[in-house]
Amino acid sequence: MNYQDIFDSCVAQFNTTNRIVPVIRGAPGGGKSTLSRNIIKALGITEERTVEFNASLREPSDILGIPFKSADASHAMWLPPEEMYKLRAGTGRCALILEEYSDGTMPMQNGLCRVILDRHAGQLPLSKELYIIGTGNRTEDKSGANRVSTKFHNRVRVYDLDVAIDPWCSWALDAGIDVVLIQFLRFRPNLLMDFDPNRAVNPTPRKWEDVAMIPTTLPSGLYFGSVAGDVGEGAAAEYTGFRRIYEGLPNIDALLLNPAKAEVPTDPAVLFALSGALAHKSSKDNFDRVWEFVSRMPIDFQVMTVCDVSKLKPEVRNTKAFVQFATKNSNVLV
Repeated sequence: MNYQDIFDSCVAQFNTTNRIVPVIRGAPGGGKSTLSRNIIKALGITEERTVEFNASLREPSDILGIPFKSADASHAMWLPPEEMYKLRAGTGRCALILEEYSDGTMPMQNGLCRVILDRHAGQLPLSKELYIIGTGNRTEDKSGANRVSTKFHNRVRVYDLDVAIDPWCSWALDAGIDVVLIQFLRFRPNLLMDFDPNRAVNPTPRKWEDVAMIPTTLPSGLYFGSVAGDVGEGAAAEYTGFRRIYEGLPNIDALLLNPAKAEVPTDPAVLFALSGALAHKSSKDNFDRVWEFVSRMPIDFQVMTVCDVSKLKPEVRNTKAFVQFATKNSNVLV
């Protein structure tokens, strides 16, 4: 399932009951942690009421607590860890994110089984309004994941996260990711997630987000080296080549002076780059001229450009050109 489908399914389920525990499984860098946090945020649970418990870094005693002597010295009692105490019964609505559950040892998984099923951390009853969600890698990704016991998986609902280009681009537009990077990955969607456990460096959504942080003012050699350090030399070569195409586009202001006669390119890479440039250059004052040019592009690029403009510049939705397009293509606009 893709990011949006898992998000919608989990939020809908949690709005019905908190007894179901979804766990999101997938390759490293696919956005599992971000997805789990966004699901909890959508429930209205604040960071202060959310505990992230990393199973790969903890021991079973971090659930049970440490022993101490009772007041009359007749028996031992258990002092719970701060994270679990924060989620104790009577504290109201709260959340527990089990990070990297699949990296936990078998004793660690066994300890989590009672947390999930009985809502107890050792002897400590947990809140009846506790929402639990887990994230984990797969053994085939060679990223440290262990075999997960059938007992653990029998207590949760497993979602396998498939990375898809459209939900990622929607997120990237909202997050202010560089338009050149967004358009490149639309042009080469297979590179959004190209994880191979036999390679040390892989293109993943997490690493492309890191690429977007690299200063584009670096000299070309240093820029390429930085990109390659994030996503590998092959993907870096393709991306930096695409950037050169983008930088070589005609001046958008000059193009819009005569949009009816400006040449429409035929190279798909150039069309992807130009679509992104036009979307970011659009405004309510110039969209009629933008559309005059865009309407001469292949239909897929028309839809892509106008959908991006709608998301980035909501004010253009009141323009004559946008209304006409939306009337004819209401099925592709959200």
